[in-house]
Amino acid sequence: MRLTDGKINNIYIVESIEIVDKDALNKISSMGILPGTELILLQKKPTLVFKVYNSRFAIDNFLGGKIYVRTL
Repeated sequence: MRLTDGKINNIYIVESIEIVDKDALNKISSMGILPGTELILLQKKPTLVFKVYNSRFAIDNFLGGKIYVRTL
C-alpha cells in the first residue's frame, strides 16, 4: 500500500519507492527512506508526518504516494 493509505501510529516497513520521478526519489532517499526502512506514521493531515530512526519528517501527499509500505 502507499504511505498515504496508512493508519496513524502504525509501524511500517518500506517495500519500494516509485522511481519514475528522479527529483522525488532524491528527496525521499535523502531522508533515509530506502527499502527495508522502518517508519511510524504520526500524522496524515495537512501533511504526512512520520518518524524514521530518531528523526521526524513532513512530506506532501505527492511524495507520500510514491512510498510503498507494508505493516510490520
